[in-house]
Parts: sequence; C-alpha cells; structure tokens
Amino acid sequence: MPTEPDDEAARDIRPPRRATEWLLALNEAPDDDALRRRFEAWRAEDPAHERDWLTTSHLFDQLGPALSPDLTGSGVMSAGTDRPDTALGSSAAIPLRRPAGRRGKFVLPALMLAAACVAAVLLTPDLLLRLRADQMTGVAEQRTITLADGSAIRLAPSAAVAIRYTGTQRAITLLRGEALFSVRHDPARPFTVTAGPVRTTDIGTTFDIRHEDQGATIAVCDGAVQVEDGTDGHAIRERLQAGDEIRISRNADGSPAFRRDTISPQEIALWTRSRAIIRDRTVKDAVDAIRPWFHGMIIVQLALARQPLTGVYTLSDPAAALAAVARAEDATMRQISPWIVVLSTR
Repeated sequence: MPTEPDDEAARDIRPPRRATEWLLALNEAPDDDALRRRFEAWRAEDPAHERDWLTTSHLFDQLGPALSPDLTGSGVMSAGTDRPDTALGSSAAIPLRRPAGRRGKFVLPALMLAAACVAAVLLTPDLLLRLRADQMTGVAEQRTITLADGSAIRLAPSAAVAIRYTGTQRAITLLRGEALFSVRHDPARPFTVTAGPVRTTDIGTTFDIRHEDQGATIAVCDGAVQVEDGTDGHAIRERLQAGDEIRISRNADGSPAFRRDTISPQEIALWTRSRAIIRDRTVKDAVDAIRPWFHGMIIVQLALARQPLTGVYTLSDPAAALAAVARAEDATMRQISPWIVVLSTR
C-alpha cells in the first residue's frame, strides 16, 4: 500500500533530474549503490537522458582538468574502469571515489564550477517540449488561458501544458511546472489534469498542481478533486476538499508515497503574487520554487539540498531569494556568471 515517507526517506527518493545534477550527486556519494542504480535507471528510461549524459560527460572531460589539476587522476572523472560490471559504458565519465587527503577539499568546488560551465553550454531551448505543448510560459512569465468551456488555466513561470478537448472529455497534461485551474463543472465531460503518473479529476473547483520530479503536489482552493496514482500496480485514491494539499512522491522501490496536509486556501498558489512559503521542506524545495523565475542555471550541492528549511521568499527577485536561502543555512552562494549560481556548504 502507499505509505507516508519519513523526512529522511522523502529526501532520498527525489533524485537529480539533469545530467549535471547527477554528476554532482555521484561525486558526493561515490559508494552509494542505491544512488548509482537510480542513475542507471534514469539514463535508461529515455534516449534523451542518455544523450544528455554523454554530452555532459564529454564536456566535463574537457572542462574538468582545465579548471583544476586536482580533478586530473583523482578518480572523480574515472570512466568506469574500476567497475567492470557497470552498465554505464566506458564513454560516460562518472565519479567513482572521493580523493583522500588535503587535495580532496578542492575537488568539489572545482567539480561544481566545471558542472556549471557544462550547464551553461547545455542551456538551450527545450525543443521537444515545445513540440508537445499547446501553451508555454517563459522564465518569470505568467499567462492565463481561457478554454472553450469557460474554464481557465493560469500558468506559472516556466510551465507547459497540452490541451485535448473532445465531446466526452476535457484532458489537460501538465508537462512542466505549476498551474492554477479554475474549472466549470460538467459531469458529462470530466476535467482531468495529468502530471506524470498523477491524475487529478475536477469535481467543480479551483485547484493548483505542481509537477515534481517523481510526482506532483495538488492543493484545493475551493470545491473538491479526486487524485489518483496507479504506478506499478500500487494505487493512491484521495479526495481533497478546500484547504487540503497532497504531495505524491516515490519510495526507493518506485512505489508511490504521499503526504496530506491542511493549509490555508490563501496560501495556495502564492506564486500568482510572486511569493513562496516553504514550510518544513528542504533547500531543494525552495530552490525548485525559485528556479522558474531565474534566467539561468541554479546548481545546489547535494548535501545542502537535503537540509531542512522554512521561510518566505519573494520570487520576483530570485537572486535575493537564493541569497536568503544561503543565509538561512549558513551556506555559500557563488555567482559564476549572470546566468549561473552555485549554492554549497561552507
């Protein structure tokens, strides 16, 4: 049955999403077999992931030694020869072991700088997403879409949706980001929103959905919705009323997990007012809320990303919001360029 994960497990089940993030994660935990298996699964699940990893690792091969001699021969950029049973292939440079001694202190900053440079090279429009989406927003952009039946979708920054209306159904796919839905109820034509494996069915309401790494967060402003997740034979079926919020994620074995909360409806979709409340979440959650408002790449050290955090942030000034996150955690914020920020422990 679906379970409610404890805080430590919840942090462990949200792996990186991008090749550069995997590079940092694997460097920080070179002996973590569970992390490596999740990385291998991520790489195998989509040919685009494989291409991204090969491109990233190739660029890192070129950038790493140039940025720091400590990366050369340290094991951080080993090509997999130490583990002949690996499914990663010899062409993919992955971190395998942490260098010992004084030199190791300088490897992580150099690795993060190299990953940041790689990220800058890879910052290109997501053409595949554009092909799938009917409506998209850019960084720091919001847009309201009025549908044929009078329902409305308000897209948060960096969001994308596909819309399919027929005579018997109204189906929305939230491809990326977050959106607020105001729906005109029609029992003859159910209104459903799919975000990854999570499906939400309207029962006459206004509700917010955020597409996340391995699930979604749904919060209801008024009315009611039915939320379902049927991943791998497991099932979550929860009915939400006004003020209810559910966050669906994944356990280490891939089965769905969820956490229900009660929040003030006034706190739902605060992004429409360029604000975010992070309550008993993690640094990663805060950065994920800020990221759609930032023109560029934000890289967070894995050890820092897992730290608990509570705070209120102004999203319209993402640099100040990131600086506030760093201050709250006594962390370091490095502006590598106007488009690349790195957060790490001191």
